[in-house]
Formats: sequence, C-alpha cells, structure tokens
Amino acid sequence: MAAVPIHRQRRSLRIVTFLALAALATVQLRIALQEQAEYSGTGASTAMMNSLRSPFLLTWHGKRLHLLDGEVEQAEALYRRALVHNSLYIPAWLGLAELNNDRGRKAKAEVILHQIDGLMAEINRWRWDKALLTYQLGRTDVLAGDLSWIVAHIPGETRTNALKLAFSLWPDPAELLARLRGDNLLLLFGHAARTGTIETALAWWPEIEQVGVDTVRPEALIFLNSLIFGDRLAQAAAIWRKHFNSESLLYNGDFAQEPSNTAFNWRLSAPQGSTWRLETAGNGQGRALHLHFSGTENLGYHHLAQIVPLTPGRKYTLTTEVKSEGLTTDQRPYLEIAGFQCKMAAVRSAGVAESQPWTALTLPFEIPADCLAVQVRVRRDPSNRLDNLLGGDLCLQRVAIKKTGVINLAPVEEQ
Repeated sequence: MAAVPIHRQRRSLRIVTFLALAALATVQLRIALQEQAEYSGTGASTAMMNSLRSPFLLTWHGKRLHLLDGEVEQAEALYRRALVHNSLYIPAWLGLAELNNDRGRKAKAEVILHQIDGLMAEINRWRWDKALLTYQLGRTDVLAGDLSWIVAHIPGETRTNALKLAFSLWPDPAELLARLRGDNLLLLFGHAARTGTIETALAWWPEIEQVGVDTVRPEALIFLNSLIFGDRLAQAAAIWRKHFNSESLLYNGDFAQEPSNTAFNWRLSAPQGSTWRLETAGNGQGRALHLHFSGTENLGYHHLAQIVPLTPGRKYTLTTEVKSEGLTTDQRPYLEIAGFQCKMAAVRSAGVAESQPWTALTLPFEIPADCLAVQVRVRRDPSNRLDNLLGGDLCLQRVAIKKTGVINLAPVEEQ
C-alpha cells in the first residue's frame, strides 16, 4: 500500500485543526451571545433562556434569578426545565430544594432532599453542596452521614470544611465520634490536634493508643505540643515517656534524627547570620550538630533548645562535648538550663572558647518542687562592643542529662 504523501498528511491535519477551531469559535460565540443577552434587555434575555437546553446553563441562570434577583418563580421554572432535559442532574435538584425551603415549603424541600439522597449514593461530587442544604433544613441525622462521607472520601478543603462544621455542631467528643463513625477516628483526631482542641483529642487518646500511636505519629506530636503549651505538661510528659522516649531524659542527644521543632524534641531555627547542619560526630559514632555564624550579625542567639520533662525536687547533670573554631567577639555562645513554665533560676556554662578541640562540658542543676520541665538552650548574648559581629563555628555532640540525687529530702518519721 502506497504511503500518503507528506503534503496530504499536512493538509488533513490543517483541515482537522480548522474544524476544531471552528467548533471552539461556535461555542465561544454562543457564550458571548448569551452574555450579551444578559445586558440587552429583559426580552432578549428571556428569549435566550427559552432556547436553552443545557441543564448546566439552566441551573446557573436559575441560581442567579433565585439568589441575586429574588425571581423565585422564574428560577423554579428553570430548575424544572433543567430536570426535564436531565432528570439526574443533582445541582438542579439541590437548587429546587433550596428554593422550596426559602419559600417556606420545608416539607416539599425534605421530599426533594430524600430524592437527592438516593441519587447521590457513592457520589463525591456535589456532596458538600448537599451537606449545606441538609444543614439549612436542620436535618442533622442526614447531615451526619454526609459529613462522615466527606471526611472519609474527599480530601483537601472540602474535608476541612466538613470537619469544622462537625466540630461546631457536636462539641461532645463521644457524640461527634458516634455521628461520624469510628472509621474516621484518625482523621477526627488529626483535626482536633491541629486545631488545638485539647479536651476532644484527650477524650479520644485511649482509642488512639489501641489503634497504634504510630498510625498518627505527626498528629500525635502536634497534640503533645498543644498539651505542653496548654498547661497540660504532666499529661504530655506521661504520653511522651510511654510512646516516644522511655530510655533517656534528654531526647535525640546524639542528633540521630532531624530536629522536629515540636513536643520534646530539639527546636532549631537559623536566624539571619547563622546556619546549621548535621555531620558525623567527632568520635565517628552518631552525629554532631554544627552551628556556623557568618560574622554579619550581632546575634542574640537562642535558637537551639529542647524542653525536657524531669522529676521535681531532684538533682541532675547535663553533659555534652563541644568543639569551636574561630568564634569572635567578647560574647561567645554558652549553654543554659532554665525552668520551663516555672520559676527556676537559670544555670549557665562559661562561654565557649574561641577555638578548642572536642571538650567535655558538665553543667549540674537542681529542679525545684514546682517544676516539671526545663529548657536546655544554646545561647549567645549581643555584644556592646564595636566589633560585635558573631562569626565562627560551634559543634555539639553526645548531649545527655543524668539524675544525680535528691534535694529537700523530707525526714523519715519514726514508727
């Protein structure tokens, strides 16, 4: 079979392209005529709408007449015409139900809602619009099913909106979980954690433990953060020790993990004039944290810290190894231990030397009876000298806290 000449192939392609563009131009012309009719007087607009057979356009015009112009009878006629052309077109049913509710025909609107309910089984599209209609009708029994479906099957903004509505309607955690079904537990807990709804998240925590904390680890850490800064430090510490860190007092002291900036892990940021990186530790085992200061800022540095839950009335010692190179100014970095959410005099080390090899640093401290946690920080105070720009490098490795004794020991009563 002879091959089709290349010029004929190109000619055929041009013809197909022309026909496609012509079809597109026809569609655009129709839209333009429709829009022109909107501004050309009532008669022309009415004539245009009378010629429409598209359920989409009929419903769109119906909503405009209903919601913007208050022409409810014309809007209802358009909704019904849309359903004549497509009896399964959900937006037209939704518009008709909303219109009937607005006109005080709640019973008729509920009949239509029941019809919509049957049409939308297993359908995601328009589910949020249906939920809003159900909410307007006060049918929370039906609404619970809609919101449960949205939470389970439609991610993104629609899920977030559904969760917000559900949390506002049913503030009681047990009722909310029952309404939206237990298979949505993890998503419900995640929303409670992210929005700082502490009491609700706490109520669900025993069920989260049964399912497995690792299934919601990021949300659980956010939840712990909410507890820490919501005056629930003791509860946060108990959960942390049970599920995240039962082996050491200070977490991630070998920097095996990236700082997470949440819960009881390292909180680390890089203000202007500084950077950080993790590198192989000086002993070849584990990792060290390397802080670099560029010599361009008179930094007030407090951007490496960890909240550490401890037992009140005890003596502890912080140990670490520190290396420095080329640190500038009279104000050089130091380590500080201060009470977290309690009154405790801060304990600080001497400033790190300008340059030194890996050197052990020991810092003893005591926890008062009213303290449940301390904050371990690397700090540097701004300098008042003219040559006040902090430069150089500081490295830390093998950071740990050990319990060394008891303070304020009560006397033992004789039997």
